[in-house]
Amino acid sequence: MKRLQMDDSEKLFFKTVFESGKCPNDLLKVSNAILARCNGLPLAIVSIGRMLARRQDKTSAEWQAVRDRLGSELEINPTLEGMRRILALSYNDLPYHLKACFLYLCAFPEDFEIRRGSLIRRWAAEGLIIGMYDRSLEEIAQICLDEIVSRNIIIPGQIGCSGKIKSCKVHDIMLEVIIAKSVKENFISFLGSSQYNTTAGHDKVRRLSIHPGGTQEKRTFSSKNIVHTRSLTILNSTEKPVLIKFSRLILLRVLDLEGCGWLRNKDLKDICKLSLLRYLSLRNTAISQLPNAVGKLKELVTLDVRETSVVEFPKGITWLQNLNHLLVGGYSYYTRTRSVKHFWWNDGAKVPRGLGNMCALQRISHVDISTEKSSNAMGELGKLRQLTRLCVVNRKEAKLWKPFAKSLDELSNSLRYLMVVDASEKVEELKFLAYLKNPPLSLQSLHLVGRLTRLPGWVSSLSNLASLSLRQTYQLAKDSFEVLAKLPSLVSLKLYDKGYTGRALFEEGWFPQLKQLVVDNLVQLEELSFRGGAPNLERLTLYFPCVPRGGVNGIGKEKLRKLREVEFFGVVIESIFEQVCEAAKEYPNHLKVTREDRPTTTTEAAAGSSEQESTDQVDMPALGCEDDEATPAWRVQPSTCPHTYTL
Repeated sequence: MKRLQMDDSEKLFFKTVFESGKCPNDLLKVSNAILARCNGLPLAIVSIGRMLARRQDKTSAEWQAVRDRLGSELEINPTLEGMRRILALSYNDLPYHLKACFLYLCAFPEDFEIRRGSLIRRWAAEGLIIGMYDRSLEEIAQICLDEIVSRNIIIPGQIGCSGKIKSCKVHDIMLEVIIAKSVKENFISFLGSSQYNTTAGHDKVRRLSIHPGGTQEKRTFSSKNIVHTRSLTILNSTEKPVLIKFSRLILLRVLDLEGCGWLRNKDLKDICKLSLLRYLSLRNTAISQLPNAVGKLKELVTLDVRETSVVEFPKGITWLQNLNHLLVGGYSYYTRTRSVKHFWWNDGAKVPRGLGNMCALQRISHVDISTEKSSNAMGELGKLRQLTRLCVVNRKEAKLWKPFAKSLDELSNSLRYLMVVDASEKVEELKFLAYLKNPPLSLQSLHLVGRLTRLPGWVSSLSNLASLSLRQTYQLAKDSFEVLAKLPSLVSLKLYDKGYTGRALFEEGWFPQLKQLVVDNLVQLEELSFRGGAPNLERLTLYFPCVPRGGVNGIGKEKLRKLREVEFFGVVIESIFEQVCEAAKEYPNHLKVTREDRPTTTTEAAAGSSEQESTDQVDMPALGCEDDEATPAWRVQPSTCPHTYTL
């Protein structure tokens, strides 16, 4: 059953609480706060409504108190007992091996969007899953997450074009249930804004999650309690918790400090002494340099320094022979659905010689090879036989690609994801890809940024390729595009600034499996038409710098029967937007059409772009869309920024 919209939630809530079905004005604000926690769940709305209806004092202060202590109310209030038991059934019905994985979700604060990649890597580091001889721990973790999602006990966030969940949230009421279970079983202990600031009689804290806004840590915990901590989570914190002394937490396996504004380079001195550490996230912090002592973390499997100022790894990084995931760089998202993602290429990091010693590496992103030392290190990639994901950026001359090209020939069997960015803006700097002796034919995802006359011949053999993005390839014309149109597994295609120079797109029979298409700033595109091509297209994302001469044609139920959303972003041209809105009315339940405008620049105005000066989103009734209203809109810098590349 779908969650209720806010209007329907209010009707159900007010009808349950008040005989008249109308809410007094002084209770409207706190009512909305309570309903926000219910998040459209009818069971929660009715249960909490019945509890409030029985209370004689219907004041704003009393209701706010209920909202703040809803977790404890679930435990002791007879009126809410039925709801607590029903929600607990979802947990009790889980197989044994999934219960710990599900309980682990309460380590994240309320309303926190949990990324799939971070979650499954943390599960693996915590030892909550057991590997099989033919599957990695991350693959098993992905299966576990899919099973939990299929039971509808968490809220899906972003969903990829292949249907794989990219992020999720835990329903606020369900979060209260699993927090209570976690505290009772001493699975996770809490500090901060959570009402469960207690060890519940346990003298040893195994996992500790510190939520922002807490002030009671001194009298709740002591250093004796937390010395046995194996896992520590502190997210988006502005002040360092008083009790936390990294030098004392010698048993830590997992340390997640994402978004901690207080973290500084000097703090890494003690962190690098935690010899048992398997997972370390410094994402979105003020860290600018890693010490050479990071090489002492011999057990480290994941090192995440994304969205930091780290631009070069020390020599010590090459001592980490158990490291699977080396993550650096940053992204910005342009659309509400995150279909347009921009990588800031100057956030890549240089690597030292000795990379070949890191034989367990599976993922490297994003490496900057703009110096000779970092470029030469790429010559050792061929030794990394388990490498599946690789992202490389070059901002200098073409000769720096040579060691990388040599290694690519040796990784043809393992690579599944490849991103190559050439930012030099010189002629055909990516032509080395055409001369690979053993190209990576098992690729599932390919992203190219840089000049090409035509696609490498081996692209036509990428039978497993599901996702492709092209930007600033300049000379890529229709004959190369026909090669892409015949790829049997391609479900996502993203064409950005100068990514295609042909006049039209989509002929009969082209792109049989395509589900997602992004067309962004293709100045030379004269017509966007669907003449029987892309019959399975579900989502279309558009930014036009000016009106195409031939217009946008073929958007209708006869051509694109499975289309369910068209999103406009950037400078929205009113005539095209209105044309698509009109075509949307042909669909049985209408098509969802959204817009996310940004201000018009002088250049765009001169080019003839028209735009409504607002950031309003115009929604028509959706056809089969998943919880789009639960996702906030991202409005960031324009896609024509010279220092970004779109993926």
